[in-house]
Amino acid sequence: MKHSHRARIVHHAPWHTACSPEAPMSRAADPFDFLPSDSPAADEVRAFDWTVTPAGAPERWPVALRAMLSTIFHSPRPMFVATGRGRLFFFNDAFRPMLGARLAGAAGKSIAELWTDAHSDAALHVERAFAGESAVHRDMPLRLSRHGFAEETWWTFSYMPLRDEHGVIVGIHGTTHETTRAVRSSMALREINSSLEREVDQRTRERDQIWGISRDLYVVSTRDGHYRNLNPAWQHEMGYDEGELVGVNFEELVHPDDVDRARDAITQLQDGDVVVDLELRFRHKNGDFRWFAWTCVPDGDVAYGMGRNTQRRRDMEDQLRHAQKLEALGRLTGGIAHDFNNILGGIGGAIEVVGQRLEQGRLEGVRRLLDAAGGAVKRAAGLTHRLLAYSRQQALSLADVDANAIVRGLDLLLRPLLGERLELNLRMQTDLWRTLSDASQLESAVLNLAINARDAMPHGGVLTIRTHNASGHDIGTGPADYVVVSVTDTGTGMPPSVIEKAFDPFFTTKAIGQGTGLGLSMVDGFARQTGGRAIIDSAPGKGTTVSLWLPRHAGEADASHAHGAVLKRFGQGEHVLLVEDEPMLRSLAREVLEEAGYVVGAHEDAREALHVLRGPLRPDVLVTDVGLPGMDGRQLALSAREIHPHLPVLFISGYAWEAFSDARLPERAVLLTKPFAVQALVDAVADLLDARPR
Repeated sequence: MKHSHRARIVHHAPWHTACSPEAPMSRAADPFDFLPSDSPAADEVRAFDWTVTPAGAPERWPVALRAMLSTIFHSPRPMFVATGRGRLFFFNDAFRPMLGARLAGAAGKSIAELWTDAHSDAALHVERAFAGESAVHRDMPLRLSRHGFAEETWWTFSYMPLRDEHGVIVGIHGTTHETTRAVRSSMALREINSSLEREVDQRTRERDQIWGISRDLYVVSTRDGHYRNLNPAWQHEMGYDEGELVGVNFEELVHPDDVDRARDAITQLQDGDVVVDLELRFRHKNGDFRWFAWTCVPDGDVAYGMGRNTQRRRDMEDQLRHAQKLEALGRLTGGIAHDFNNILGGIGGAIEVVGQRLEQGRLEGVRRLLDAAGGAVKRAAGLTHRLLAYSRQQALSLADVDANAIVRGLDLLLRPLLGERLELNLRMQTDLWRTLSDASQLESAVLNLAINARDAMPHGGVLTIRTHNASGHDIGTGPADYVVVSVTDTGTGMPPSVIEKAFDPFFTTKAIGQGTGLGLSMVDGFARQTGGRAIIDSAPGKGTTVSLWLPRHAGEADASHAHGAVLKRFGQGEHVLLVEDEPMLRSLAREVLEEAGYVVGAHEDAREALHVLRGPLRPDVLVTDVGLPGMDGRQLALSAREIHPHLPVLFISGYAWEAFSDARLPERAVLLTKPFAVQALVDAVADLLDARPR
């Protein structure tokens, strides 16, 4: 192999005069027998023509040099040797990656030639070693190409003199290890400490503000993990008052499976390192565990920590991973588009014909066409309702509900739907507890289950709807009391493989065009959103029972949910503050409310509404869309309550999951879900005004 670069060093000074060469070896002997046979770096040494360098032929190398080379080439640690006045450079396989672009032809070059960019930093330590002193060069910066890109790294080098058998220095040998992580941690700590020193006054003021209003958990703890001070968010997010946790050990609230990682973090803080994005599950006061991502910084005898709630993100990621596994997810785009195109076609056609007849002065059949368009709107609303219920992104009006009354109200509706082949059997516990639920969503869920049961009995059978109390049962969240509404059929039943997927969205065993596959997923989503569950008990040929387990409500019965006749109600000039960003809906709602006897001030955003609220005119009720641009409806209502604490609020929305993530509405507030009948808007305003404190 030819090495064109070697001609540049032919004229270097001869081998160190104090280094007595060994006796010449026989030509048959291997001059490199002290090197390993499976080392790329050793192969490069063998391939190099050392006779043209000051080192001379390897047969003449000192024993100490040959022994050291044998050591480094057999070592797994990065090691190197520089020898002779020319500082000729040897290195082992572990050291090769550090050379990067310098690797080509590196064997035999001097330190100065190889490390032109870093030699000035290392020169002092190299010269000290050649002078007979050991030297350590700490945290030397090197830019290396690793993982496909160049990055800044740091290494600590140890240099030691290499002596021959007579004690004469013939070179140096060294070892190195990477200190990048420690340097970066030290830099981060220095930056944090420097920032704290420069801005201590400003940070103190900011801390006081953030400490009080932040939804993130802030904590000051001892270095061994005992709480010393906590911000108010602990009470809101976790249910604990400050006094309950002062002195408690950090890991006592940590999930058992995460304790080891929590202890590692405490050790890291004790060593002075920063903890970044450590995700742990913390126990809420009610016993639930929630995920938080922690960033902690040590400072003297204490550590400062911030925990950000990542539970919602994890829930969404779990939903996404779940959705990606669904076999029927490919039907989503086509199925929904097909259903909505049918619905829109019916609505558009009816409107077009009505318009033509009005232009012609003809009114026959107009009512029938308008009724058809209204029915299409209800079908579209039902489809979006199922989608939102599956994903648990609908806002529920949770209140006291009598499940027996719901089932009795469905009796007359179900009998025509079931037909003559099916027998309907109602078995209701007379002293049934009240449940905390949404009456309209519960009614829709039971209706869905009944229709599914009907379809499972094509040749007839018995459909039983039963209600009963369940005391102290554990359905996955701990023992509690539940109201159970179950729908049982005597149909074909389900195998385990179907039960496993029954609540998945768009999963259906029905033929194409006979169902969207959203019914059971909507039922399960609704039940879980109320704090309960839907459970299937089935076997092939033995029928199916789907049970809704709904949490018991211990409060008094709410007469406002009783079923009865609805009468038209009119206002007495009360002032309604209406906030809706959709112009057509805002205009329609204003017209309907004014015709009902109210004085309406209509605005398109929260900024205009707040201006009115701060003025002399006091509204009697606030009607606001949830999804407003800028400040949303929930935030507007909170601001309005600061000005007028007892102001009733009517929220109108079709997609309110961000504003009502806990599925509960504020006090003296109700929700009207889009699309809604205009009379429902009038009745909702009247109900809120009737419920005002007198």
